[in-house]
Amino acid sequence: MKSVLLFCCVLGIVATSYGQYWFGPKVGVSYIDHVYQDKTYERDSFNVATDINMQYGFALMYTATDRYSVYGEINYERVGKRVKDIQTDGEDVNASMINHFISAPVMLRITLGRVPFHYYVNGGPRLAYWLGGKGTIFLEEFVENLPDPDNIEEAIKPYKITFNSDKALEGNRSTALVRDPNRLQFGLTVGSGMYFDLANGTRLQIDARYTWVHSNMGTNSGSRDTNFGGENYRENFEYYHNIGTVSIAYLFGYNSELKRKGKSTSKESNKKKKK
Repeated sequence: MKSVLLFCCVLGIVATSYGQYWFGPKVGVSYIDHVYQDKTYERDSFNVATDINMQYGFALMYTATDRYSVYGEINYERVGKRVKDIQTDGEDVNASMINHFISAPVMLRITLGRVPFHYYVNGGPRLAYWLGGKGTIFLEEFVENLPDPDNIEEAIKPYKITFNSDKALEGNRSTALVRDPNRLQFGLTVGSGMYFDLANGTRLQIDARYTWVHSNMGTNSGSRDTNFGGENYRENFEYYHNIGTVSIAYLFGYNSELKRKGKSTSKESNKKKKK
């Protein structure tokens, strides 16, 4: 924790100094692997598919020198998960979930190469905040309670995740109450990429990175587990994500030092005119 605070202090000092800034929109594709604390969960009971999903965000880079810079982002990320029981390949349990996050990686960057092609490596901490989610779930026991057991579609129940117990009614399958969520999640990210200086003064950046998320989605609480109104299935939130991402960003430049020099030159010119 002390190292993270020190890192943030250094970034704060850098952000208030004069230099070159780059900023702009970015979009990326993520390959997401779900890692469960209970290793037998996927091996013996359930098949949890990896997910490919999108992220959208805003990038900001401060360039201290031609080689060293600080790079950060604020992203909206979608993380999907699909769970099927192994024994029947989804005939007893078939659940899908989409979770929404705001993430903020901050990285130190080392850049090589010459104009117009630059290559870099970077790494640093990443914080993410779990906004919520939704999904659908099918359980064999839902079929048993249908007026017409042959109408399987009626046994597929949509739900929305909530963290507020006041919004979740007992036995209401339209809401899934997560009682012990870990909404603020910490991770480490490293990567590399390249960017190109364009003729109009902007930059096109292509980035690839890998993120190790060190925080579980939540904890399992025995009888308080999320059960979606069923008796035989409980959602397992003791897992985290490893995320590989490829993205592209379009960056605009702003040089605060040149801006300051321009103001100083303007002031000197006004003084000479007055004389």
